[in-house]
Amino acid sequence: MHDRRPVTRHRAAACLFVVTTLLLGACGSDEYSGTPNTAPGAASSKPASPTGKPVKLPQPVQELDIQATEYSFKITPDPAGGLKPGWTLLKFHNVGVEPHQVMFARIKDGVDMAELAAAGAGDSSGSGAIEFVDMIGGVSYIGAGYDTTALVNLTEGIVMAMCYVPDAKGEAHALMGMTTLLSVAAPTDEPVSPKPTPRDDEVVGNIELAKDGYHLPERLRTGWYRVRNTDSDLHELSLLRLSKSIEDDQVAGLVEDLAANRTPPVSLEAVGGMGAINAGFDGYLYLDLKPGPYLAVDFMPDPGKPRPHMLDGYYAAFSV
Repeated sequence: MHDRRPVTRHRAAACLFVVTTLLLGACGSDEYSGTPNTAPGAASSKPASPTGKPVKLPQPVQELDIQATEYSFKITPDPAGGLKPGWTLLKFHNVGVEPHQVMFARIKDGVDMAELAAAGAGDSSGSGAIEFVDMIGGVSYIGAGYDTTALVNLTEGIVMAMCYVPDAKGEAHALMGMTTLLSVAAPTDEPVSPKPTPRDDEVVGNIELAKDGYHLPERLRTGWYRVRNTDSDLHELSLLRLSKSIEDDQVAGLVEDLAANRTPPVSLEAVGGMGAINAGFDGYLYLDLKPGPYLAVDFMPDPGKPRPHMLDGYYAAFSV
């Protein structure tokens, strides 16, 4: 099923984290050059191992089924007992009526919670809190009725799962309780259990979040993609399907409408993507895109500046 309602989303307001019971803003990056993105296919091809054999996904240590609704996550199995570190297969379902996402942020070792709370208090841009966490991926937002799959590498520590898509009034879902605090630790006595096996575990392509923008394969066929952030800044890959093709000179105006939370002249479907990842991090995303025109955008702002990266050229129009 697909949500064909017009998509409007204002991300300059904040990425919102919860630390214990305190919700904090935390979305941004250190610096962004504003260099326009390169054309799709600039640096991507089908990956191959040194032996020439197809590249396979990392073996997941666990699988999480996540259902999102207004305004909470239902995670199966129950993560209250703790999660294992390592690559984790995510099956994400939007069973609500609004767009939702699941993003993961790990609190850095040695961070003082009170200091983190003070840094985020009253700062909706997240510029004060981002230095205390690592954004480690997840899935960008999807419309009602959508399902998507990804692979995220959870490391030991405290990890927050959250949805910071805003509602119609612009209030982030995280403020309404759509956050979950997860404990990731190596088990002391792990029982023998079968490992989850992703479908079609061959990696068919690479997507790079580079200094000069998105580097997308020439053809986004169905399958798994490795998404890497090779820039020095935080980025995300949010994929939107357009209801009709638009001219090249109209794309910038569409991006401006999205950034300003205005209803664009073209209907959009939020079809997922890779959630925000810090510099040097990577993840895996399963894509099964319908034919048509698309727009990839980065809603992330710089620290202390509510201006999203897409207004500085971090976007790409492409077709499937």
